[in-house]
Amino acid sequence: MTTLVQPLPEGPLDLIGDVHGELEALERLLRRLGCDPDTATVQRPLVFVGDLVDRGPDSPGVVRLVKHLVEAGVAHSVAGNHELNLLCADEKEGNGWYFGHDDQHHGRAFESASVGPSERDELRAFLATLPLVLERADLRVVHACYDEDALRRLPVEGDLGVLANEAEARIVADLRASGVLQKAQEERARFAHFRDPAVQPVRPLDAALKMIVAEQRYDPFRILTSGQEEPIPEEEPLFYVGGKWRLVRRAHWWASYRDEPAVVVGHYWRRRMALGSGKPNLWDAVPRYGWAGPRSNVFCVDYCVGRRFLERWEHEELGAPAPFRGGLAALRWPERVLVFDDRETPVSTTGFGAS
Repeated sequence: MTTLVQPLPEGPLDLIGDVHGELEALERLLRRLGCDPDTATVQRPLVFVGDLVDRGPDSPGVVRLVKHLVEAGVAHSVAGNHELNLLCADEKEGNGWYFGHDDQHHGRAFESASVGPSERDELRAFLATLPLVLERADLRVVHACYDEDALRRLPVEGDLGVLANEAEARIVADLRASGVLQKAQEERARFAHFRDPAVQPVRPLDAALKMIVAEQRYDPFRILTSGQEEPIPEEEPLFYVGGKWRLVRRAHWWASYRDEPAVVVGHYWRRRMALGSGKPNLWDAVPRYGWAGPRSNVFCVDYCVGRRFLERWEHEELGAPAPFRGGLAALRWPERVLVFDDRETPVSTTGFGAS
């Protein structure tokens, strides 16, 4: 049985952002942090914020390395939404390496190392040991959102995938009993299941919106690993991303976080530089290396290394390599300095504790 909220080690830490299968980037970053991945020796304990897997070229290699470090007692990790997908047997874009499905992004296949059945079981067994939250008096680590109400509704321990599937099943049963599920399915059917970019849904879509909000708002596993969401106001246009129209958008949960301990998250694909058009990014309103929230004590350490699969394709089309715009970052605590896999000079974060 895994305890879902576990203690962080005391003392200085290196907090590593979403890796997304980028094994070479992880190995470079670890060496910049004074870690020898082969011998599992570190300058200070490592803490991963989740989303170790998917999209990148070697997800199994990343999990094997993190497992090696965790079992050596020098690293800890929380589960992200991508680990939760694997544990819940939920096939999504980017995780074909694990499930063996035809895995493509806009018609182009991911070039990812895969696993056989025996290694799949071994990797799942390790991922099932990951907690959702790591915390101590001055610091909290969670993949997407620190939410007290969600934490109160969590079981103390259990198999994360089994518990998450049970929570989702209860919500779906309630939606079915109330008639919302059938009405939502009818609404979706009128708009090609929301998956046709040329057929924009016409609002109001009351049942579909109720279903989406219920699935997120009352599911503590989804809140902690994917964040809070809110309906897109009627006066604002819907946006199409991830293969479907979105009726909700991510919420700035940190805008109401007033606790004293700092929180470090990943998940949000924070931009290290302008990336052009794309889905709305909540962290664009925060200085590039800044802290957020009323107490300026919430930080996102995900700097878009997960985009590198797209950028490799862009490089191929251009016929020449180019620098990656995103990077794999580690936040050194308590110094609050960023170290990147592809930059020699550390970067100081800004605004911590400003009122």
